[in-house]
Amino acid sequence: MAARSTRSRLHARIRWLRARISWITVLGTFVVVLFGFGFSRYLMNEWPALPTDPAFFQHTGWYVLQGGVPYVDVWDVNPPVPFGITAVLAALSGGNMLVLHGLGSTLTVLVAAASVLLVGWAAYLVTGEDAAAVAAGLTMLVVPELFLLSPEGVRAQFYSLFFGVLALVLVLRDRPFLAGAIAALSAGSWQSGAVFALLVVGMAYQRNGGKDALSAVAGGAVVTGVVVLVFAAAGALVPMVVQTIVAPLTAGSTYTLAERGFSILLVFGYGSVLIPVALYGWAHAAVRDPWERWWVPTGGVILALQVLFVDMDGSTDALLWLAFVSLGVAVAVERVIAWRSRAAKRRGTDATRTTRRQRWTAVAVVAVVVVLVLSGLVWEFGSPRPQSTLQTMQQEAEPEGEDLPITPGDADVPSMQTIYWEQLKPDTCHYRLSWNEVRWIGMTDDRLDARDCSGWPSRTDRG
Repeated sequence: MAARSTRSRLHARIRWLRARISWITVLGTFVVVLFGFGFSRYLMNEWPALPTDPAFFQHTGWYVLQGGVPYVDVWDVNPPVPFGITAVLAALSGGNMLVLHGLGSTLTVLVAAASVLLVGWAAYLVTGEDAAAVAAGLTMLVVPELFLLSPEGVRAQFYSLFFGVLALVLVLRDRPFLAGAIAALSAGSWQSGAVFALLVVGMAYQRNGGKDALSAVAGGAVVTGVVVLVFAAAGALVPMVVQTIVAPLTAGSTYTLAERGFSILLVFGYGSVLIPVALYGWAHAAVRDPWERWWVPTGGVILALQVLFVDMDGSTDALLWLAFVSLGVAVAVERVIAWRSRAAKRRGTDATRTTRRQRWTAVAVVAVVVVLVLSGLVWEFGSPRPQSTLQTMQQEAEPEGEDLPITPGDADVPSMQTIYWEQLKPDTCHYRLSWNEVRWIGMTDDRLDARDCSGWPSRTDRG
C-alpha cells in the first residue's frame, strides 16, 4: 500500500509538472544555455576584442555626447536609432570605453535573446501550439551567429529584429498604437525593418478595422516625427536622408543571384533543410488562411527579396528574414500536429491515446529542430572552409571586376578600433570606410578628406 501511495504521489507530481511546462519554459532553457555559452565564450576567449561595426556604433554614441552629429560629422548608411541607444549607454558608462563596450555587449545579448522568445510568443499567438512556439524559437537558433555575434557589441540588425518582432506581438495582442511606435523603431534601426511597419498597419486593419490601422500609423508617426525634428534641429535632416536612403539605393554592392543563394546556404548551414518547411508553412497560410495569416508569407517573401536582391553581405543581414522562416516553420508544425490528430480520429483512437500521440509528435518535431540547432554549432566550428568564405564575402563585399577610383586604404585615418579606444574625434566624416561608403565617394563629388558630410550630392554617377 505504501509503494502504491508513493507511485500515486509521483504520478500526480508528474502530471502537475507537465501541466506547467509551457513553451516559454522549454524555449527559455535553450535560450539561456546557448546565449550563456556565446557570452561566456566571448568573455573567456576574445574580450575585449571589438569588431569594426560595434566599435563604430559605440564610438558614435560617445561622439554624440561630445558634440558630434551623425550624418554630418559621421558618414553612415544606417538609420539613427542605434546611435541613440549607444549615446544612452555612453552616458551610463561615464565616458569609460571599456564600460561602454561591456554595456553594449550585455544589452545586445539581452536584446537578441529576447528576440528569440518574442518569435516563440508570436508563433504561439498564431498557432496556439506550444510545440510550434518552441520550434519557431529554436529555428532562430539554427543560425548560431545570433548568439555568437551578439556578445561582440551593438549591431543595428539585432535591434531591428527585436523591435520588429515585438511590434508583431503587440499588434497580435491588439495594441496597435504601441505596435506602430515600436515598428518605427525597427525601421529606424535598419532600413529593412520598415517591413514590420507595413505589416503592423495591415494586421491592425485586418483585426479591428480602420480605427486600429490609423492608431498604428499614429504610433509610427509620433516616433518618426520626433526623429525628424531632432535631426532637423541639428541641421542633419538632409544628410540623414541622403546617407540612409539615397546612398544605399545607388551605392549598394553588385552581385549575382547565385552568390546570394550561396551566402544564404552558408548562413543557414545544415539548418537550410528548414527553409522548404517554412515555404510550406507560408503557402498553407496564404492558401488556407489568408485573412488571418496573410502577413506571415507576405513578410517572408518581402524579406526573402531583401536577402536575394538588396542586402546580404553577412549573416546578420538575414536575421529579419529568419524570423519569418521561423514563423513559417511554426505553421508547418501546427499542420503536422493537426494531421496526426485527424488521422487518429479517423482510426477511432480514444481521446487519451490521441492526446498522447499529439504529445509525442510534438516532442519528435522539437527534437529534430534541436538536432539542427546543435548542427549549427558543428557547421560554425567544424567547417572552416565555407565559413571563411562567408567571412571573406562579408569583408570584401566588392565584386570582382568593379573598378573604383579609390579604396579604403587610400584614406589617412586610424583603424576603427584605435578611434574607439583612444576616444578620437576624427578630422573627417569618412572614417568608418565601408565599401558602401567608398562606392558613394567614387560615384559623387564627395571626398575622402571631407570635414563634414552635410548637403546633397551634385552627381550620383560612376564617372
